[in-house]
This record gives sequence, C-alpha cells and structure tokens, in this order.
Amino acid sequence: MKSWMKISLAALITVMVCVPLVATAVGTTAHPLQVAGSTTVQPLMVKLQSEFEKFADVDMNVTGGGSGVGVSSTLNGIADIGMLSRDLKPGEGPGLVSFVIAMDAVVVVVSTSAGLPSPDLGIKDIADIYSGKITNWKELGGADQKIAAISREEGSGTRDCFEAALKKADKTFSLKAEGMNFVNSTGAVLAAVNAQGVAAIGYINLNIPTDQYGNLSKISVNGVEPSPASVIDPNPDTKYKITRNLILVTKGEPEGMTAFFINWILSKQGQDIVEEAGFVRIDG
Repeated sequence: MKSWMKISLAALITVMVCVPLVATAVGTTAHPLQVAGSTTVQPLMVKLQSEFEKFADVDMNVTGGGSGVGVSSTLNGIADIGMLSRDLKPGEGPGLVSFVIAMDAVVVVVSTSAGLPSPDLGIKDIADIYSGKITNWKELGGADQKIAAISREEGSGTRDCFEAALKKADKTFSLKAEGMNFVNSTGAVLAAVNAQGVAAIGYINLNIPTDQYGNLSKISVNGVEPSPASVIDPNPDTKYKITRNLILVTKGEPEGMTAFFINWILSKQGQDIVEEAGFVRIDG
C-alpha cells in the first residue's frame, strides 16, 4: 500500500510540475499541519483535507474562528496555513504570502414575507438598507413591514466583502450598527432570515443550499443572479456585483508539506473538489 501511495504521489507531483517538492512531500511532517481561519473556507478545507490525507503521509487539524483568526494565527505561528474569505488588507500581516484557491459570491437572501415584487434588488438599495436610509419594505414596492437587517460579526471575511461592495456602489455608505442584528455564522443568518414573523435580509455564501428554508429566497442584484458564470463574467453589466477571493496565507514562502498541499489544491484534482463544494474554480 505504501509503495502504491508513493507512486501515485510521484505521478501527481509530475503532473503539477512540482518535482522539487518530492523529497519533502512524501515523508511524514514533524507535526500535523495546522490550518485555521475563515468559516466560509473551513468546510471546503475539510473536503480537501479528506482527499489529501488519502495519499500524503500527513495529519491535518482544521479549525475556524474567522478570517481575522486566520491572519493572527499564521502570524503568531499557531497555524501553518491561514484561511481567509477575503484578500489581505493593506498593511495587514507583514510577511504573509497569500494564494487564491477559489472564488465566491456573497449572496443576498430575503424573507418571502418582505413581499418584494420581484426577487431582485439594486445594490444601491441594499446599501441604503444597511445604512439605515431604507427601513420599510414598502419603500421598495414590498409589504408594509419593517426591515430586519442581519449582518455578520466583526472580523468576518464575508462581512468585509459585503461592505466593500456596498462602499464601491455608494461612496458614502456606512453600516448603521444601531438596531442591526449581528450573528456569527451563515447558519445563524439563514435561521434569522427564515424566522416566522420577520421580514429580514441577510447574506450568505454562493455554495449554501436554501431549499429547506421555506420563508426565504436568494435574490439577484442589479438583475444578475449569483452563479459561477456571473462571478467570473468579464462584462461589468452581467457580472455579479458582490464577489471575493478565497485565499490561504502562510508566514513567508511555504516549504515542504505546506507548499505541496497548496500546490495540490491548485491542481486539477484540488480544483475539482473546489467546484464540487460549490465554489468557483480558478484554473481556467
């Protein structure tokens, strides 16, 4: 079995044009690879871990905590790899090296009880909701219901991406924290928007299914539905407006098993898993 593993691993390395990594990738690492950070990337990383450990002689520990934790844990040497659902901010994490492994969309979800005339909102309307300028769905042609705006917690990469898109659409945008409902997970967003007796709005990842939630629906933005095709569409009129990179970071250039693992994620085999998990592959 071990010889089969080594043959498969060597073949994969050849396909990936990563021959210099053979000596370090085949052997056992001195300690398990520690991966921490974004709760968006975490389920994808668990899938990647499961496949990678089938042929690589390595153990991995994958924990969440948010994109901010991915940065701090990697800088402090607690994690070998940090997971972020956003790009590094200017001046953030000096010495960190980032690798884009997938793309994603932040998808807006609205309670059906909001009574929108169509499953679509303009991005400027969304900005006005989250800045507190629009407070009732009737202002958008919907039901005479107060808008319950749901947002992710401070340090969430999903929130950073969402707010960045709103600021791009409206230079004056500022999140109105007073009266905002802050939650710390995608599941909590879905539960809040789906709750009976509310007419809410929130945002989730592209790969999250919503079929089991009867009181909410995904909506399009500026007439464009979120999809892998619209995420990478080069036409600004038909490109989805709220997109982001999913990245991994390391402290300095990665070496050994860490480097091999990242290169494997960027190979066809790794990107097939990215696609199967509902995210947007980046290998063409």
